Amino acid sequence: MNRGFVPKVYTPAALAERWECSERHVRNMIETGEIQAFRLGEKLLRIRAEVVEAFEWQSGELPDSVENSASLGTKATSGAVIDLEHQIQKRRPASPRLDLRNSRAREVPR
Repeated sequence: MNRGFVPKVYTPAALAERWECSERHVRNMIETGEIQAFRLGEKLLRIRAEVVEAFEWQSGELPDSVENSASLGTKATSGAVIDLEHQIQKRRPASPRLDLRNSRAREVPR
């Protein structure tokens, strides 16, 4: 896909590529109403570029190609957006490796 060309509509796959997420995630967002889409025929989903840009402005997340554009103005952020980066839970300790079981018992004392 040519980065200089911005399509007027996106397929779920093209939008997933732009947002670096799965196509299923985009389809879930459409199903829950987070983003609006329309159908071509009975099955083909399309998302208007204006809807994509509005969502990106509201969420505060912009792809590099859009973020560096001088014509878009300033970013808007939504109070409903939760920053999960700082809420990552501590990882559980790793389980002992089974292939190294009793490795200490095999050591020969000197």
